[in-house]
Amino acid sequence: MIIIALSLFVFTGCSAQTDSADEQVSDIATHVVSADVPSDMLSTINDWILGTEYGIETIEFDGSTYTIAISEEKQAGLADYERDDIRLALMNIGKAFGFTGCEIVFSDGTAVMGSGEGGAESTQSEQADVTSSLPAEGDTVNLIFIHHSVGENWLNDGLCEMLNANNIHVSDTYYGWSDMGDYTDTEDWPRWFNDDVMPNVYHKLDTETASNGIAPGEGENTIIMFKSCFPNSEVGKSIDDEKAIYDSLLSYFAKHPDKMFVLITSPPMQKIRHPEKTRELTNYLVDKNGWLKDYSLNNVYVFDLYNVLTAPENHHWLIDGTEEHVVTGDSNTLYYDSGGDDHPSTEGNIKATEEFVPLLLYWYDQFLQ
Repeated sequence: MIIIALSLFVFTGCSAQTDSADEQVSDIATHVVSADVPSDMLSTINDWILGTEYGIETIEFDGSTYTIAISEEKQAGLADYERDDIRLALMNIGKAFGFTGCEIVFSDGTAVMGSGEGGAESTQSEQADVTSSLPAEGDTVNLIFIHHSVGENWLNDGLCEMLNANNIHVSDTYYGWSDMGDYTDTEDWPRWFNDDVMPNVYHKLDTETASNGIAPGEGENTIIMFKSCFPNSEVGKSIDDEKAIYDSLLSYFAKHPDKMFVLITSPPMQKIRHPEKTRELTNYLVDKNGWLKDYSLNNVYVFDLYNVLTAPENHHWLIDGTEEHVVTGDSNTLYYDSGGDDHPSTEGNIKATEEFVPLLLYWYDQFLQ
C-alpha cells in the first residue's frame, strides 16, 4: 500500500508507463512514503491540489484503486459535481502520464470509475465518434465565453442556439463586467488566468449578451472560451510577444485539469499590415507541433476563427471524425466583412458556428477521457 499525505497524489499501475529512475520524485515530494512516481506528474497533481478547496488529506493506492480521504466537514458538503471535478482532474492528469482505467473511491465509500482502458491513447488527428461527446439530456454542461462585440454577434447569429441544442448552456462576459470585462486584448490574458479572477468566471452562470433556451446545469462552468477582438489580428513584424503571452498561460491551465480551455483566435480585419505574421501565429497556435507541443494534458484546445473567416475555402472543422485545418491560397485578411465593417458578417458567423460546434463536441469527448 502506498500512502501519500499532505495533499499529494501518486499514480502507479493501472496500465501505466513509468519513467526511468533519474526522473523520479526528489525533493518536491518529501511527504511521499514511496518515491516511485515521475516528478513532473507529481508536481502537476500537487499544483492542482493546492488550487482546490476539497479538503483532501490523503490518497491510498493499492495498484488499481485510489482511496481519497477528505476531511469530514468537507466531505459532508461535497456535491456530486465536485466529486466529478475530482474524477476529471485525476483522469486527465493520469491519462497524460499513461495511467488509465483506475477506480477512485472516496473515504465515505462512494466510487467513480476511471475512463478508458490501458494502451495507446487517441489524438486529435485520429478518428472519433462525435456523437459520443453529446451531453445527455438533463446533464447540461456549462460554458462561459469571454468576448466583446464579435463574440456577441457570433452568439446571436446562431452559436448560442446550436450550443443549447447540444445541451451546452452559455454564459459570457462583456464590456463592463467586473473589473475585467473591458480587457480582452492578447496582452490581457495573464490578468484573467489566475486564482484571483478565474473563480468568479467559473461561478458566473448569467449572461451579458447571450440568450439561452435551456437552464444552466449543476455546478460551475466547465468550458472556458476566450477570444480577443479583431484589432489583435494586427501582430506587427514579430509574433514573439504573442507566443510568450500564450506560453505563460499554460502553467495556469495545467493547474486546472478539471476545466476545458478553448482559445478562439482573433478574427481578421480587412486590412492588416503584416498578415503573413498573423497567419504564422494562428498556424502555430493550432499546429499540434506548435503551441501545445510540450503540453501533456488534454484540457486546452484552439479554434482558428481567423482562418475560417479569411476565405470560403479555408476551414477548421471535423470531417468524418477527423479534425482538419485547411488553409488554401494566400488570403490572410477578412473575407466575410459586414459591408466594409471589420465585424464578421452573418454569413461568416454561420460558417464559423457550423465548423466550431462539432469540433467543440469532439474536443469535449477527448477532455472527458
